[in-house]
Amino acid sequence: MGLLVCAIDIDDGKLAHATRLGADFVINAKTGDPAAAVNKATGGGAHGVLITAPSLIAFKQGVGMTRKRGTCVLVGLPPGEFPVPLFDVVANRITIRGSFVGTRQDMAEALSFAIGGKVKADIELQPLSSINQIFDRLEHGDVPSRVVLDFAPAKTKIQHSAVDQHFATAGAGSARDL
Repeated sequence: MGLLVCAIDIDDGKLAHATRLGADFVINAKTGDPAAAVNKATGGGAHGVLITAPSLIAFKQGVGMTRKRGTCVLVGLPPGEFPVPLFDVVANRITIRGSFVGTRQDMAEALSFAIGGKVKADIELQPLSSINQIFDRLEHGDVPSRVVLDFAPAKTKIQHSAVDQHFATAGAGSARDL
């Protein structure tokens, strides 16, 4: 698609994971100003910013790294109010959109990206019986991407289609990732 992908996080392990998945550059938000870094690296800011972190700080940084006439999409749901820098948003004609769920067309497009190999995401398939260990890993930050729970009992495993198998090996991530 000709776009650069920048991943921003506060966890170096997740940033390394993003690099393995193909991010063009990564920024640790704890070690500097991510908005300034993106603006410098892109020559004026990002055309599109997708904020999935439920953090008001991330929301502010996301708007700050959106270029003139760019779009900033808010997906995470932090508590509280989000003060918007009105002068900057109006003067730079930035569009700020909220996205709670997508349409059927959005899902079809996302699946098309995944099937075409344009989306790289890792999933880890685990049996439902591992739920307590998974929660423990999540609590300790030991899950690099997504865990998918298999609800089928071991004796009654369902045969997966070729598309299901593709997603299990190539990974489509979650709708949040797309």
